[in-house]
Amino acid sequence: MAPTPFITFLGPSNLIGYDRQRKPSEQPPHIPKTFLDAMEVREEVFVKEQGVALQNEFDADDARACHWVVYASINTTTEPEKRDDKGNITQNKQSVTKSQPIGTIRLVPFPHPSHPMPGSSYAADALETDSERESSGPPPYIIDRATTYHDGKEPYIKLGRLAVLKEFRGLGISKLLGSSAMNWAQENPTLFNPSITSMGMEKMGISSADEVPKWNGLICVHAQEQVTKFWQKWGFKLDDEMGTWIEEGINHVGMFQKLDVKMDFGMELASNANWQVMKREEAHP
Repeated sequence: MAPTPFITFLGPSNLIGYDRQRKPSEQPPHIPKTFLDAMEVREEVFVKEQGVALQNEFDADDARACHWVVYASINTTTEPEKRDDKGNITQNKQSVTKSQPIGTIRLVPFPHPSHPMPGSSYAADALETDSERESSGPPPYIIDRATTYHDGKEPYIKLGRLAVLKEFRGLGISKLLGSSAMNWAQENPTLFNPSITSMGMEKMGISSADEVPKWNGLICVHAQEQVTKFWQKWGFKLDDEMGTWIEEGINHVGMFQKLDVKMDFGMELASNANWQVMKREEAHP
């Protein structure tokens, strides 16, 4: 019988003290278990399968990102059934059901560093492992170079770190992860919009309240070149002007999709309230 999957969500979290040189099982006790489970899957897929260095898998965006983890409830036999010489059962089979993390994806809110330059090469995820940014929050708001589907100004969120364990591929786990993340974004479109009160206009690079960055449905992925058709099935389009670059020896391309986002005042109030709760949980795990 195939394992029954279920999915868990983790908002922005306190990951201070996470040691990128150590495995998920060796991290401090305050690190959320859901994040450790996500990293367990990422280590198995990206580090062991694809050869990414362990210290490059955790980056400066993990703490401010939202993460989804899919689990499979797997029943394992701990003691087999035993019978005597006459065929009578002397010991019933004993088993235990455990939840195993089998897939993950993350959503990184805006702002982002500038787009990778065509032909460039990075030892890790393009522009995202800046150790100087790990304790200083998100990157600054910038005007980026314009590409096919991005004018260089419109705020976008970024999906990435999509990973499914090899033995569970082909079962719709990736689709479950992607649809969960995108549906959540559509239901919480104002959650990551910045506040003038908390950030100030200077830090956002604006001169009036009308210029406050707002997310209007644009999503980006930095996709490995060999899986572009996979993302295209979800509605993403290849951004030709972003070009191709290399991360950890693997060719990557940029892809975008514009989700239909409908906002009203009540939704904005609810999203802002949810954001305040998430920030409190991040500060006091």
